[in-house]
Amino acid sequence: MPEYDPEQELGPKFTSAFRGQAETTESQSGRLATVARLRVRRRRQAVMSSAAVVLVVVAIGGSWSVMSGLTGSGPENSSAGQADTGATGVSGPQRTMEAVPSQPSFGAAGCPAVHPILKAPATNAVPAGTGLDVGTPVTGLEACRYDLKAGALLGQQKFSPAIAQQVVDAIKVLPEMNSQLPVFKCAPQTAQPSEAIVLRFTTADGIREIWVEYTGCNSPGFFTGSHTYGLFAAPLKLFMTGPVRPTGSTYLDALKGW
Repeated sequence: MPEYDPEQELGPKFTSAFRGQAETTESQSGRLATVARLRVRRRRQAVMSSAAVVLVVVAIGGSWSVMSGLTGSGPENSSAGQADTGATGVSGPQRTMEAVPSQPSFGAAGCPAVHPILKAPATNAVPAGTGLDVGTPVTGLEACRYDLKAGALLGQQKFSPAIAQQVVDAIKVLPEMNSQLPVFKCAPQTAQPSEAIVLRFTTADGIREIWVEYTGCNSPGFFTGSHTYGLFAAPLKLFMTGPVRPTGSTYLDALKGW
């Protein structure tokens, strides 16, 4: 009978135990690996979903920006426009234009392209009610130079209230004629003036005018419709500047100091 060896009995048991432990560890490792793979997959899906949402938001935002640029009706513009309209009944841009104070004007709103002097029978024929009474205070002046033959506006220039009053003060002390100017004898066609200047003064009663003749062969001077003042250099040099200054004329060539 063989001798009993305890190691022979324990050996298989240890081997079986180690094998079972290894299988258990391997099984647990497999489960852990599977769980880890599932978590990684879920994280990838979550990241991809977030990226897709961001792309959609960016795409929508870009489209909204383009539409706002094309229509000018973005949320901010719409709300601002509604606020302005609700307050005054006027849209935003119009209200802004009204709210901005205008620059002070030193004369009339502008020289008319078509003025009565272009069709008047003479440059002294100032229409009734439009001439300036030289005793009236003025607050502005705009000089308008016209080509009477072409029927066009040659130039215009605005002046401050101080200059406007100086022009009136220089005119109202003049005699009816300037005896120092020559007297021309010429054909009727030559006698017609080729250009003239209209002085448009701003007054409390509106625009009032003085017409200035310095060309042709007729009597030159300043005309108010009710009175005639001779052509002298003192008033001329105050407003004959820039685009309103003529290059010369029959009477200006003979007049000094203008």
